[in-house]
Amino acid sequence: MRVSKTKRLILICFSVLVLGLNACTSVATFPTVARAGDTVSVMVGGSDKARKETVLVTLTDFDGIQWDLQALNKVRSVFNLRADAKAKGTHYSKYLDLYSSWSQGHEPVQTVLVIDVPAGVATGAASISINTLVDDDSSGISSPYTINIDVIPGVGSADNFLRQQFLDLPVAVDFEKLEPASHAKISFGIDSGITIGAASLVVDFDELVVAPGDINVYAPESTVRGSFVETGSFGETQRMVYWRQDGQQLFIDIVAPQGIYQTFLQLFIIHPDVAGSPNFNITSSTVYDTSGNEILLIPGLEYFQ
Repeated sequence: MRVSKTKRLILICFSVLVLGLNACTSVATFPTVARAGDTVSVMVGGSDKARKETVLVTLTDFDGIQWDLQALNKVRSVFNLRADAKAKGTHYSKYLDLYSSWSQGHEPVQTVLVIDVPAGVATGAASISINTLVDDDSSGISSPYTINIDVIPGVGSADNFLRQQFLDLPVAVDFEKLEPASHAKISFGIDSGITIGAASLVVDFDELVVAPGDINVYAPESTVRGSFVETGSFGETQRMVYWRQDGQQLFIDIVAPQGIYQTFLQLFIIHPDVAGSPNFNITSSTVYDTSGNEILLIPGLEYFQ
């Protein structure tokens, strides 16, 4: 059976993600050769903060001419992929591979950049310089970095990654649906070494900006276990998250009977595009250890739109 280009793109991205859950950076584009006008993709580490609007991408062609792909509107998309929750690498990779992304403040993701090669680029060996302008890249490689691409003769065309939907005519992929929705990120810190047994939060928001019924809460799972020196138990990252809203506030309760290290506890309050900011604000928070004693720990909230 023939595999569509969209599926091939996703398969190769997932393969990279499973092989190195700490996320990786490309040494070449996918595909490694392209014509002027073609679409290529690049693995750009792992980041919660990378966005297509801010990433800097410069292509230097065989003649030494530099092409600013952001200014030329050739940056198609930046989005994240996650491995199958049942994948071997998700559960049984080395501790450092599983932990490194969390140490940068986010769950294991592979960030993918999709770009179009401009028409008029000279044939021959070229390079692409990329700066994601983020401080949470888990690849371990500092930006900016350079990857290689061979521009071959011919005139290409931007790929719309057509897909078939039921009996309708093929439609182009909507990259915007792959990119992050507006959200508030709640985290409990990374470096203090605190184990949390439970927490209760109250979050205020402007119900005139975002409809309460449109709000959702996402809690990323962590299967990291043990430490550098000891394997440990999966149960140490279990937690249950319950939430509700009354039209004016969100009420979020977290229970982690075996305790969860603060690094692995994150929450995302997600909503559709709106005009203005909902002004999410934690008005009340109480955090407990596994014995039920209150801990002096104030969760942080960042908003991304």
